[in-house]
Amino acid sequence: MSLDPTGVGLGGPPHAGTVFQLLRAIKLQQQGLDVQIVLGDLDSYTARRTPLDAVRRIADQYEEFVRRLGFDTQLGILRRQEGHADVLATAFLLSRHLDDADFQWAEEDLSGLYQSHGVFDHLTYGMKQATLLMAADFVQLLAEGWHVLVSLGVDEHKYVALARRGAERWGLPADRLAGIYTKMIPGLSGLPKMSKSIPGSGIDASMTADDIRSLLAADSDTAPEDDGSALLQMYACLPEVDGRAYDRAVAARRSGGVQWQVLRQEITERSINVFSLWPR
Repeated sequence: MSLDPTGVGLGGPPHAGTVFQLLRAIKLQQQGLDVQIVLGDLDSYTARRTPLDAVRRIADQYEEFVRRLGFDTQLGILRRQEGHADVLATAFLLSRHLDDADFQWAEEDLSGLYQSHGVFDHLTYGMKQATLLMAADFVQLLAEGWHVLVSLGVDEHKYVALARRGAERWGLPADRLAGIYTKMIPGLSGLPKMSKSIPGSGIDASMTADDIRSLLAADSDTAPEDDGSALLQMYACLPEVDGRAYDRAVAARRSGGVQWQVLRQEITERSINVFSLWPR
């Protein structure tokens, strides 16, 4: 039996990258896969030092949002980290098989970006605890006998490798744990990633429709490479977009004609419609 888990941090209302990650998980569920979505409430509490009452409030919002997006909680699992003693116990047992060097190695690829914007200044004990718990979210399923295919953003790929490393040292079948990764959506204003933690880097569910339209309309989209285009990569992350549709969008962007302007408008309105489901 196989299961596809994914997780989201609760550092603030979801931005475009978070939303498209959730839509991808829902698409996989609709295609018949067993899917688990983990809300990283303890991650935010330990790594970002968010007050627990604030974490719980935003977790409530995320739970409702995921359901409104179409996730079927009768067919899949939607859970928080808090209150799951079995996973917390797994994290404790897993800690014996990991050390500080492993956590240093597994930092996100863009940790330097977060440090430069004051999100954090070094890898704290709380951040290590949060990373350990994330690894335990995966390893717990492995220990229960699942084949585990983790779905994350590509900048978080080392988290899966860290979980595999710990599982292998523990004596668990680490070859049954793998990952698939979504594209990283570039940020606005020349930032390399849209992030809930970096103001001005993208659009999120707290914004009004008019603000979203203004921000995306103002994006000059002058990145020389297709991977640097926020709008194009937002389009690529839509679950209904396949390789052929993406290729057509690339051609439209490069030509810079009416087709690309129409597509930009479609992406903008689709984003607004999805964000409108966020509980306020």
